[in-house]
Amino acid sequence: MSVDVSPNALARCATHPDELASATCQRCGAFVCGACTTWLLGSLYCPACATRPEVNYLETLRLQFWGKRDATAWFVMFCALLSLIGAQAAFREGNVPACVSMVAVTAVGVCFFLGMRWARYALLLVPTLFILPGLSEMGPLLVVFAIVPTLFMLQIFLDPRSRLFFRVKVPERALRRLWDIRVNNPLARHAVSLGVLAFFFPLFAPAAVVCGAIALRRVDPHARPPIGRRASSVVGIVLGMGATAMWVMVIARAIESGGLGWLTSP
Repeated sequence: MSVDVSPNALARCATHPDELASATCQRCGAFVCGACTTWLLGSLYCPACATRPEVNYLETLRLQFWGKRDATAWFVMFCALLSLIGAQAAFREGNVPACVSMVAVTAVGVCFFLGMRWARYALLLVPTLFILPGLSEMGPLLVVFAIVPTLFMLQIFLDPRSRLFFRVKVPERALRRLWDIRVNNPLARHAVSLGVLAFFFPLFAPAAVVCGAIALRRVDPHARPPIGRRASSVVGIVLGMGATAMWVMVIARAIESGGLGWLTSP
């Protein structure tokens, strides 16, 4: 026996009542039609929920850093000022090639700080500008020393935070990695740092354990935005407890050997 369902009994889109619903929002549960369906970060939302900062958290992060100067830009500007001082010294010594080279480096650094896109590419040539005046004296050996700064400049060029400063499009994967580093459960990251420091300074050990425990309780992959770093939280706790055990053994051995006899003396 078949049962006919009245069209009036079928679910309707909350935004377009004349349209039948094809799905429900995973945040508020509202019915949505095909035109209102919004896929975001692998989940389906209604148009209203899709615009919420906590739902579209990667877009919120992008807008937060879009066109905003970062620490790298300040570092480049500082290096540009040092290069300007070097250019003045080279000018006084009559070293024209070195002076011209350092003035060019200064110009690139200042323009990078001001957010000019061409300077982002020109920054890759800065190591070359530095080594050109010395090639005649040191030869190919100088090129070897330029490899490390060249790789460093390449890292700045590819850094998502720096790309956002220059208003360059950043892929979702890179944005997710940036969000994970900057925003996602920062207590877990602090727990790991404190755990490492605890092996040198014992007072950091309890802080590492506490931060790791709090961060572990906050982990919720189903939240929006999701809260992760479970592994980092556990690592922070383990490091804190390991450092505590190490310092207990160190102090115990020192007491046994008489190195801390003043602690047990009446």
